[in-house]
Amino acid sequence: MKVPAKGVRSLKSLVALVAALITGVSVLIPLATGAFAAPPQHRTLTAADMQNLIFVWASGTPMIQQRALHICQAEQISPAACAGISAAVRSAWLDLMQVDPASLGQIGAAENLAGRDTVYNALAGKLAALTQGKESSLLVQTQQTLQQLNAALRGQPIIATSTYTVWATSYMQRSLPDGLKPKTSPYVALPDAYLKYANWGQISNIPSIYQPYYTPNGTKTHWSVTISLPNGTKTVSNVLVTDVGPWNEDDNWWDANDSSSTLPASCPVSPTLIAPDATSNPLVDGICPNGQNLRRTYYYLLYTHDGLPFFQPSGYSPTGNFADGTWPTALPQGCSESSVASVNNDGMSCSGGPNGYNNHNGDWLRSGTYNKNIANQSSIDLSPAVNKALGWTYPSSGLIQVNVSGLP
Repeated sequence: MKVPAKGVRSLKSLVALVAALITGVSVLIPLATGAFAAPPQHRTLTAADMQNLIFVWASGTPMIQQRALHICQAEQISPAACAGISAAVRSAWLDLMQVDPASLGQIGAAENLAGRDTVYNALAGKLAALTQGKESSLLVQTQQTLQQLNAALRGQPIIATSTYTVWATSYMQRSLPDGLKPKTSPYVALPDAYLKYANWGQISNIPSIYQPYYTPNGTKTHWSVTISLPNGTKTVSNVLVTDVGPWNEDDNWWDANDSSSTLPASCPVSPTLIAPDATSNPLVDGICPNGQNLRRTYYYLLYTHDGLPFFQPSGYSPTGNFADGTWPTALPQGCSESSVASVNNDGMSCSGGPNGYNNHNGDWLRSGTYNKNIANQSSIDLSPAVNKALGWTYPSSGLIQVNVSGLP
């Protein structure tokens, strides 16, 4: 029996559809007119959207997980789909670690915009499917939830002796010192490259004026921190600092601000200053330790990173809305620059810091760049093993306590 051409097309379409349902492979089914059905449209994700999703939908903090569940309830998203959103965000986060770590703040990584767009588009498609086309509303609710969390946490105490409550994100480091394993060993990244160099034994990478603080014995060190959940139920002690991050290269946020306008004699000052008052601001003068290791981020807001001797005109490259004469604002001890400069302002650990710090710009980012917006409000990055020890699913974000008494 001869099957009409129209019947052949219908039969082929049916076979293709059945095959797709069995294998899970997406196919385009020809329409009766010979055209193809267009794929469903979904909202394009931005870097800020991605960070919002990471902090809300990939969180290990129970309070934040509850907020995510409330979004699902408000949007009438099923529990299974709600869990799928968290899984999809974590999967996209892992993909970004591979194809575009620069978008997550990885120091020294070149941007891969094409790879980033591919990950964003794939995630947007998953969110559209899981929310039945309500992904735009989901993203708005996610942003509002993070803003509400920051506002609700504002004013909490930021310091108790040497322990700080901060936001944390996750990462995996492929190359590690001391025989550590990427997946099974505890380690962290902090925004101070000299800690990394000291713990790797790369002492020549540390300027001589800082070596007495970072390598007091002139040899490889083992600087570490202790990580705990805010409720104290889980603790990981003596976690080695093995990398610099999550965002800035030189923001030792746990150290005190300088309070003296007198530079130590050992400070390598250029004979030609960028301005007569270039050395008059105590915050900026913190570039040179004066009996203690001082916070250096303010210097890098005005001058390039490798500007030795310091305060030289050729090294003058202010970032954001700061300039010579418009001095950087003092940040509370324990308040990382990224947490207040981020477009996701941290209202908890930095309640004394200004919103939109430095026009949302960081002082020193990947590959020697500046004048770049920061999207990540995290102050520390945690390894997969630290995630596991805290009872978190890797990769997770969330609130932790960091004891820095083991740092210089």
